[in-house]
Amino acid sequence: MINLETIQRKEATHPIIYLACGFIALVILLIDLHVPLGIVTGIPYIVVVLLSLKSPENRFTVITACICTLLVILGYFGSPPPPGDVSMLIVYSNRALTLGAIWVVAIMALKQRNQNRKLHQAQLANLQSAKDTEIQKEKLRILKATMRTVQDITGNFLNNLQYFTLEIENSKTLSPKSAKKLDELIRDTAERINALGNLEEIREKKMAGDMIGIDYEHAAQKSSTFECDRKQE
Repeated sequence: MINLETIQRKEATHPIIYLACGFIALVILLIDLHVPLGIVTGIPYIVVVLLSLKSPENRFTVITACICTLLVILGYFGSPPPPGDVSMLIVYSNRALTLGAIWVVAIMALKQRNQNRKLHQAQLANLQSAKDTEIQKEKLRILKATMRTVQDITGNFLNNLQYFTLEIENSKTLSPKSAKKLDELIRDTAERINALGNLEEIREKKMAGDMIGIDYEHAAQKSSTFECDRKQE
């Protein structure tokens, strides 16, 4: 069975996702660089992390979170100083809060996606298992029908053979007429078994006792018709 995660790893991230993440991150950085320290402006980077989940690659989300972390740090060094009534403790707290939010969202989102993938893989495995079970049941049903058909052919042969056995016991030999009939019986039985073994499609039919067998006679008739058409051509 094909592993879903392997397929997704092989899929490339669409260029639009690169452009969208880069553009939004750049806009947030420009805003951050023009806003004084102490004002929380880095939280929108979470949008960039969530957008990166559109990529089938987990590493793209991790890389995006790392880049957003660097941009938050860059914004700290490039932003105007905080107003006089804002302490540096608040500035540090806001930056730490922003970094924590970015990584919490990234880690939780990746875990959730991995769980969804595993769940989907389990569903695919269950579907495949159910399909295999149905195939095995179908094969067993056809095998049983084939064995019933073989039993019917051989049973018919043995029943007719008893007539010739009685004649041999009584006359110690077979008359030319009986020998001819025996030869026809053997040939007919062989043709039936060959027709059953050379089926190109499975057709079922009801047999004695409401049992299901294989309609090999239909295939034999088609083969006979085909041979006649060839001879006429």
